[in-house]
Amino acid sequence: MTGERSGGPGDDRDWVEVAGGADLSPGTAVSVPVGDAEVAVFNVDGELVAVEARCLHKGGALAEGHVSDGVVTCPLHWWRYDLRTGQRLGAPDLRLACYPVRVVDGRVEVLAPSVRRPAASWRDRLLAAGRVWRTDRRPV
Repeated sequence: MTGERSGGPGDDRDWVEVAGGADLSPGTAVSVPVGDAEVAVFNVDGELVAVEARCLHKGGALAEGHVSDGVVTCPLHWWRYDLRTGQRLGAPDLRLACYPVRVVDGRVEVLAPSVRRPAASWRDRLLAAGRVWRTDRRPV
């Protein structure tokens, strides 16, 4: 699932097809992997919105949650999120990532970060160097 680049300078996002328009009738949702993330796309009264697919609390699948008035309720522990802003209701500092959505030739596409391998942390780099150093050392 690759798409065209967004085209903006310094922008490393791609439009990625996530569903056919017929797959998302009003009141439905779909969750799909996009790069290293998972995105949930909801049809809220005819408006398509996309947010990160997992609840910030315990990782519940938001596409399986109950949607009412543009708010999704996580099926695990009932955290509620405004689908248009990603904001958790009652905790404005907690927010899901939101993604732009468009429909092109009947295909639903999401503008999501490009697939990139994250840089190894300093801890991982030091552990790898230590393994190499250990295997290279031989008794004299």
